[in-house]
Formats: sequence, structure tokens, C-alpha cells
Amino acid sequence: MKFSIVVVSALFTLASALPNEAGTLEARAPQACGDPRRVVPFLRSFNSRVVDHFYTTNSAEARNARSSGYASEGTAGYVFPSRQPGTVPFYRLYSSGATDHFYTTDASERDSAIRNGYRSEGTAGYIYPNNNCGGVPFYRLYSSSGTDHFYTTSASERDSATGSGYRSEGIAGYIYPF
Repeated sequence: MKFSIVVVSALFTLASALPNEAGTLEARAPQACGDPRRVVPFLRSFNSRVVDHFYTTNSAEARNARSSGYASEGTAGYVFPSRQPGTVPFYRLYSSGATDHFYTTDASERDSAIRNGYRSEGTAGYIYPNNNCGGVPFYRLYSSSGTDHFYTTSASERDSATGSGYRSEGIAGYIYPF
């Protein structure tokens, strides 16, 4: 009995150990995750006249966008409305000169955008910076001709957009799929 407890303990220690940059194993605590029952829809709208995608968790704000020429494109996925374990802020910015909504988890990137004419609109929601909690990639794309940032969880929609003039900017973060 004592032997099997030692073996199980050793196996657990190895299973929770991950290689570090030097290639040696080090133990890491599991990441704490938010309660997925607390997510809310991240609503997506698009204004084809000014070429701008807009995302919000606020349904009244989405309705107001429709009165300004934005068409509802449904739910982009689900995000947390407040900070949860393992999440980071998803900052929302807007450039009236470029008519572009821009979202990022990177505070330095947010600050750089502000220095370059974007205005902070606060936090759009909270998302995961990695896929450790079961989220899916929220792809970020940019069209320089339309001056538009576009976000999607769909790899096929991402691929279609890259064939239509958008350039992939990687993964903005991880959210729950719709």
C-alpha cells in the first residue's frame, strides 16, 4: 500500500511538471479559471458604409449602433463582463479619424494606439490570454484599405477574410464559442 501511494504521488508530480526554457522539468500549479456560467454574449456588428466592425457585451449599445448604420452580425462568442480567475482585460479603443474599433489585451499596445489617435473606450470584457481554460482562439485581422479590425472565432471566416484583403494579426485571446 505504501509503495502504491509513493508511485501515484511520483506520477502526479511528473504529470504536473512542465519543461521550462532550459528544457528541464519544473512543477507548475494549474491555472485557475473563471466560471463559464458567468459569460455573456459578445455581440458583433458591422457598418459597411464606413467599414467598421464593432463588438460589445451591452445589448443597448448594440441597438444604438444599429441606429448609426451598423448591422447586427449576431454573437462573436462569449466573454466575461468582469474580471475572473485567469482572465485579462480586453481593451476597446476607437479612432474617429479612421472609423475603426480596435480591441487588445496588451496594455502597451493600447497605450501606443492612444498615442496614435485612438481613444480608450474602457474594457469590452475579460478573456483568457491562453487556451488553458478551454476557450477557442479569437482571431484578429486588419484591413489597411478599409482601416478595419475584425475578430472571429471561425478559422474558415478568418481564411475567407484574408482572401478579401484582411491580414491576420494572430490571436487576440481566447473566448468561449457561440
